Amino acid sequence: MSNTLIDMTQKVLNALPRPEKGEQGVEYRWKKNSRLRLLVTATGMRWLVRFGWKRQRYYESFGTYPEMKFADFNQQAFQFIADVQSGAYQKGSRLTVQQFFDEVALPYSRKHHRDHKTFLSRSRRTMKILGKKRVADVTRRDIEGFLNSLSGLSNASVNRYQAFLSKLFSMAVEHEIIDKNPAKGVKKLVENNQKDRVLSPKESESFCRHACAEPNFLHASALMLSLLTGMRIGNVISLSRSMLVDDLSSALLPMTKSGKSQRIYFSEPAKRLLRRCLKVSFNDWVFPSLKKQGEHIAYPRACMERIQQAMKQEGSLDSPFTIHDLRRTYATQMLIATNDIRLAQQSLGHSNVSVTERYAYYQNIHLAQASQQTVEAMLPNFTFE
Repeated sequence: MSNTLIDMTQKVLNALPRPEKGEQGVEYRWKKNSRLRLLVTATGMRWLVRFGWKRQRYYESFGTYPEMKFADFNQQAFQFIADVQSGAYQKGSRLTVQQFFDEVALPYSRKHHRDHKTFLSRSRRTMKILGKKRVADVTRRDIEGFLNSLSGLSNASVNRYQAFLSKLFSMAVEHEIIDKNPAKGVKKLVENNQKDRVLSPKESESFCRHACAEPNFLHASALMLSLLTGMRIGNVISLSRSMLVDDLSSALLPMTKSGKSQRIYFSEPAKRLLRRCLKVSFNDWVFPSLKKQGEHIAYPRACMERIQQAMKQEGSLDSPFTIHDLRRTYATQMLIATNDIRLAQQSLGHSNVSVTERYAYYQNIHLAQASQQTVEAMLPNFTFE
């Protein structure tokens, strides 16, 4: 700790010495008001306010230098002091959205969210717009304005951001920083989730053929395994040796989207694909990353685009499809092959058969045949003239 008084000019601040790693940080006080301070450590500089009022000590951290300029800190610091002296100050009420996210929401997500990376990803775009505002100052209009700025995203993606904000501010309510969630009442956009893109047998064959010719073997194999098993791509790329039984007949996924474990059974082609992958795997992941040590491969989006481009050039691509359509294709073909939607439901790990009905589709030729057979059964001897 230091009692050094300094001018808070850019020249003076940039010349301040940094303590060595492991040494205690040094606080510098502003000459004009010693309540306003700068804490200098080996890793950075942070603006602080320390002062006493009516026999109580108050301390507040505001931001880092040079990201936050002194003029901005000065303004916020004096507002903080004024709030304390007027009785308007409440603990946590001065937290910005970014500070609240870093101190409360982020640790919670690491501990409780299965898809923490997605939660973190949504925070980045949100904090660019709302991060500097105080939690208590964010209004419903701010929330709607931010969501309206996401015009380039699908309705479903915008709704995910709305859910992220609703969760963030509900946590602020739980921590008694605000009384009302500003995201409450913001209407979700209408989503068109009724997708029915299914690869034809010709497309499926072409997809696997071009995947086998892909230079990125691990990414292409992960995509093929999704088609051969109906597994979500997230479960595929995070598949580990410890999940597989010895003869590769099945794998136990400890956690799926439904929040439950699921047993996946592999066909002979899927087993052969797994054996090839395990021969080149050098750690516990079936699909290990070659770029990040100790991690599995990333989402194979670029590989998917190259395969579809090859299919398009060959003339075997009817229309573009997504990685998730590989799962839908497997579900549909299982329904056609077995005529048992319960089998498809269990294979996909759906908790409700109605979800499976949105995934698995009979192709038009089967629907036409079913219609003909139904009418013949109802009216076996009647002829329409």
